[in-house]
Amino acid sequence: MNTEKLHELCARLRPLAKKYRAALIVLLAGVLLLVSGGREEKTDAAQTQTGADSFSLSDFESQLCRRLSAIDGAGRVELMLSLEQTGEAVYAVNTRETGGAASSRESDVAVISSSGYGETPVTVKNVLPTFRGAIVLCDGAENAAVRLAVTQAVETVCGLTSDRITVLKRASGA
Repeated sequence: MNTEKLHELCARLRPLAKKYRAALIVLLAGVLLLVSGGREEKTDAAQTQTGADSFSLSDFESQLCRRLSAIDGAGRVELMLSLEQTGEAVYAVNTRETGGAASSRESDVAVISSSGYGETPVTVKNVLPTFRGAIVLCDGAENAAVRLAVTQAVETVCGLTSDRITVLKRASGA
């Protein structure tokens, strides 16, 4: 008897399914997107979070070295950067002010974002590291035009003034 009732129910639902076919397809597509899209969103958000907070001085130096060695006449280049201040993340906080003639602030509370990969503080901005100075060793440093080009390139990329950048000739055996 159960199969008869099931056949009878299917017979009643067929006209409704034909009438609302488009709506059912859209609903099914939405459910599929929610199920499959959730996993991708978590990984992308996790990668964004780790990428925004990390700065590697050695990676930055090696990338800048490659660029500097491409300057005409520079030759082989070695670079050393010193940091005044490392990078930092500034997080959002809630503050509450108490009213009255002498208003005061109560303690700050960090704003936490809950997402698919856990709870994380809400980042307002990432402050990049501040450089103190640079030493550049290159084969073509005896040429004043090369020294000037290298100095200007380091000034532009690192935000340093020319008095904080030293460009020297590499030793021939090094």
